[in-house]
Amino acid sequence: MNSKIEIAFCFDEKMMYPAYVAIASLLDFKNDEKIHYNISCICSEKVLAYEEELKALVRKRDEESCISFFRAPEQFEHAFEIREVTVSTYLRLLLHRVLPKKDRIIYADVDVLFQDSLKEIWETNLSHELLAGVKGANNFKSTWQVCRSYSYGNELEGLEGNYVNAGILLMNLKAIREWNPDERWIQMSQKNYHYQDQDILNITCNGKIKFLDIRYNVQAHLEKKDFKDYVNESIYEKEQCDSAWEHPAVLHYTGEKPWNNRGVNKGKVWWKYVESQEDLKVFFDKAKVPNRKTTGLMGKINRHLPF
Repeated sequence: MNSKIEIAFCFDEKMMYPAYVAIASLLDFKNDEKIHYNISCICSEKVLAYEEELKALVRKRDEESCISFFRAPEQFEHAFEIREVTVSTYLRLLLHRVLPKKDRIIYADVDVLFQDSLKEIWETNLSHELLAGVKGANNFKSTWQVCRSYSYGNELEGLEGNYVNAGILLMNLKAIREWNPDERWIQMSQKNYHYQDQDILNITCNGKIKFLDIRYNVQAHLEKKDFKDYVNESIYEKEQCDSAWEHPAVLHYTGEKPWNNRGVNKGKVWWKYVESQEDLKVFFDKAKVPNRKTTGLMGKINRHLPF
């Protein structure tokens, strides 16, 4: 296995600045001098203009980690959009083609804040599975009833209690490449799936998904009572939920974003980290956001947010 952990981010210029925070925190919280990352960014052409700044951000934190950039493919330019989530969300469905020499990779959304290394995820055995991910809040019985009411509810049969949030995934690129779901995924991307590529992955990979510890994708909008529901509804064990609440490895801002509203759950954690990093503050100053102390760095720039 590669001595470096392989990780990919997919984003466009609308999410460039949160991507800076995600990548910086990935390196600042690796918590082990022996851990290094190969970071692949699949992004829009406008992001490529900032390639050198992102490379400098990585070098400053870990000279043995590296970052590479790949222009986003265009197969999903006509894909379904909802909740102001842009088509860049679908790019994870083509990682096995964009990165043809990689057999496995961790995929991460950019609306995350890393708090620990991803070594445990990376060492997860995927010999018989296509993906590994964390069971999301969609699995709560009250929420699942809504999911079943969607026009494609019949396609979700068998997923209740086992539906993963696609914000953090370990992907078996070699197996996906051999499976060759490209045409099917591209066609499905044009259907009105409420959770877009997340629904597509759960539906098509059903039965070939391994489940990760919940601390590797803690949805920041959840309250402590929600973690009790994870236990009461037998989605996760109490010990795992207690650990995730107290020591999350990855905070995932799936609801309202902290850069638009400082008052969101766990928003202070995101801001405390950003304001502790001089280079991040410099990047954000370029956005020229007025009154950033109250609106957040991106408050006047970006309303196109991933769920």
